[in-house]
Parts: sequence; structure tokens; C-alpha cells
Amino acid sequence: MKTAELTELARSGSLENIGELITALTELFMKAGSKERSRVSPVFGDVVLRVLDRLDTPVREAMAARMCAETEAPRDLLKALARDAELAVARPVLEDGGLLTDEDLAEVAQEGIPVRHLEVMCERHGIKPVLSRVLTQKGDSAVLCALLGNDTARISQDSFDLLLARSRKDEDLQVALTRRQDLPEPVAAKLVPFLSKELAQQVREENANPVLAKAIAEQAAREVEIRMREIGGAKSKIDLLIEGAIAGTVPIDQAVVVFADKDRAFDLGKVLAGKVGWPENVVVPLLYRDDEHPLFVLARVAGVSDEAYVKVVRMRGKKMRLSSASASDSSRKYGALTLEAARAEFIAMARKMKLPVEIAQG
Repeated sequence: MKTAELTELARSGSLENIGELITALTELFMKAGSKERSRVSPVFGDVVLRVLDRLDTPVREAMAARMCAETEAPRDLLKALARDAELAVARPVLEDGGLLTDEDLAEVAQEGIPVRHLEVMCERHGIKPVLSRVLTQKGDSAVLCALLGNDTARISQDSFDLLLARSRKDEDLQVALTRRQDLPEPVAAKLVPFLSKELAQQVREENANPVLAKAIAEQAAREVEIRMREIGGAKSKIDLLIEGAIAGTVPIDQAVVVFADKDRAFDLGKVLAGKVGWPENVVVPLLYRDDEHPLFVLARVAGVSDEAYVKVVRMRGKKMRLSSASASDSSRKYGALTLEAARAEFIAMARKMKLPVEIAQG
């Protein structure tokens, strides 16, 4: 387009002609050499910004699509496009803002933009803490879940603390937090009381988040200690814990963790015996037997989780002076034993020793 034609479009002042003018100027800008684009970029950006809010949506969409990949694009223009009320306009810049840094986008988000724009920001690769902090402050539940679902997003301790506070009554957000492998230990410990029994059990079974699984186990152990302190004398505490674990009123993992940590093999054996319905004098000796497989079977059938069985492995390791490699191998083998396979082996063992086949669990 010739200079005279551009001048005429500028003079007319109609919305249609302004759109044509900006489109033409954009074409000229894009066709210029790199040095020339760098030189005129501030002027081009200033001209477009003066009329940006008067341009039709399709014109703004086209400009955003072209500018987001342009290395010499005016930074202020990119910010304005990122703030555009129409998501179709803002999306290309929010997803891949070219020159815009996470600091720039944090500034845009801080100024106040539609919440769905924030959700698109969460899709960016390698989000820095400066941006994740603002997204945590400004976003709704969907935005926060999207941020946590981005494994490449870096989230600071302060932001995790805020996410934790906002998850108190938001189960979707709790689920998203449980899936973060970089969850700080203090945050994991504070998250555990918020989790439903079902979600906590899922975390234990999947064992995909070691930090959180450890926090859940430690919380369970603390609850048992508190319960035992409240009960009364030492003997009655232990007896009630054993009875509760067998009856199912106390999670078996809690009893296993307490007794294994305190090297109380006999009490642990009584729990397992009661859960499977076998005599104590048959079960207790299995705890320190060289062939650990029968113990695997009874523990799995009794409902001992992989995490709790690690405590049993440590107890055996101290008593039998097992190497770390042997301990790791034991944990691995126990984790590989399915409940279905354990039940089949349990029945075979029971028939061979003429013991009860039906599992007497509470």
C-alpha cells in the first residue's frame, strides 16, 4: 500500500479504515528488516496502542497471532494484547508471549484480567515462582488446579502455603496438591488433616508421592500415641491397640507402625494372628524367620500397606542385621505381591497346616 493511500485511510477516521490502516502498518512492520523493525518498534507500538480498543476483534486476533512470535514486537503492545477481554485475542500471547517474561505476565495478571486468561497462563512451560505466586493469589479453584497440574511450574514455599490454606474446603485442590512431587514436607504435614479418609488411603496405595505418604504415616503414628496416652496404663494401652486393630476400630497400619517402631514383635504378631484367625504361636515366629514370604502373605491378607510394611522390614533388619540391599529387596517383593495372589497362597498354607482358611478380620 502506498503512502498516499495510508494517509487517506488515516484521515477518514472510520473504524473500518482504521482497521485497514493498522493491518497495512503491521504488514510493513513485519516485512521490514530486523534492524529496521527494532528501530521503528516503539513508534509502531505507540500508534497501534492509540487505536487498539477501537479495532474489531478479528483484527486484534490477527495482530496477536503475528506479534506473539515477533522478536522485535513492542513489549507494551504485547502486554495490551495479553490483557484483551477477548480470550481469542489474548491466548496466543498468554501461551507464548515471545518477548514477554514471567515478570511481565505477573504484572499483567496483577492488574486484573479475566480468570480464564489466568488459566491459559497456567499452560505455559517452565512457569517461574514470580508468576506462580500471582496466579495463586488471583486464580480461582480451576486456575489453581491447572497451575498444580503443570509439572514444569516452579512454586515457592510461600505459594504452597497459600495453596494449602485455600484447599481447606476444596477437595479438587487437595487432590491436585497430593500429585505435586515437589510438595514441601511442612506443607505435606499440614495438608494431611484436610484429606478425607478415602483420599488419604488412595495416596497410601498409589505411593506416588513419598513425601505425602510419609506425612500420612507419621500423622497416623501420632494419633495412635495420643490414643494410647489417653487410655491409661501401659499394658491396657497395648492390649486396647491390639484389640482395636484386630476388630478394625483402629487402622491396622497404625498398630503395625507403633509396634514395629518399638521393636514389639510379639505384639505385632498378635495383631497379624488375630486378623487372619491363626494361633499366635504360629504367626509370631514368622516375624524373624529367614524365609520372609509367609510373612508377606499374612501381612498382605491382613491389610498391611506397603508403607507400613517398610517399618516391619526395618524392625527385622535391626534384629537380623540385614543389609540395606536386602531390606530394599524385601520392600520391593512385598509391594509386588497382590492381594489376590496372597489370598490364594494363604489358603494353600492354611490347608497344608490344617489352620483356618477363612480370614477372621474385623
